[in-house]
Amino acid sequence: MARGPLVLPLFLVLAALAIAVMIGIALSTRASTLELSAIQERAYALRRWWLSALIVVFAALFAITIPSFPYLKAAELTTAKHVPVTAEQFAFPMPAMLPVNTPIVFDVTSKDVNHGFGIYDPESRLLAQVQAMPDYVNHLAVDFKEPGKYTVRCMEFCGVGHAYMQATFEVR
Repeated sequence: MARGPLVLPLFLVLAALAIAVMIGIALSTRASTLELSAIQERAYALRRWWLSALIVVFAALFAITIPSFPYLKAAELTTAKHVPVTAEQFAFPMPAMLPVNTPIVFDVTSKDVNHGFGIYDPESRLLAQVQAMPDYVNHLAVDFKEPGKYTVRCMEFCGVGHAYMQATFEVR
């Protein structure tokens, strides 16, 4: 069945629900008025509860996700092979071959403007990425598990030759 015929009935149902909610709110305000202090006390209690709940949820999410933070790996891999990459318009000068199953840390910077340094695997899936910025070195840790031809593409518009800014390397 085509989606077109369902749009109008769905819209009418949702519009009727929205109108009913608005009418309910309008009718509830006709009740006797409360003192401002009573309303403030309830509102501040609700705000304190909501803030506490948010702090607990965000602290739990932070604690759960921090072990998978990608940039910690670069600091841990002091024995890894470091590959310096200095991006420039419109090229990524880098080695033609890298070893498989060896921790690699790309030390990425730029000579001119900001570039995106994105590594794509042999199936053209994004494997890792980092910013290449002038006067700053970002460290990107990658462990290539599969041999093959990898492609590096610029992921940030950097000028008229941006679309052609890429490099390839072999992992063996």
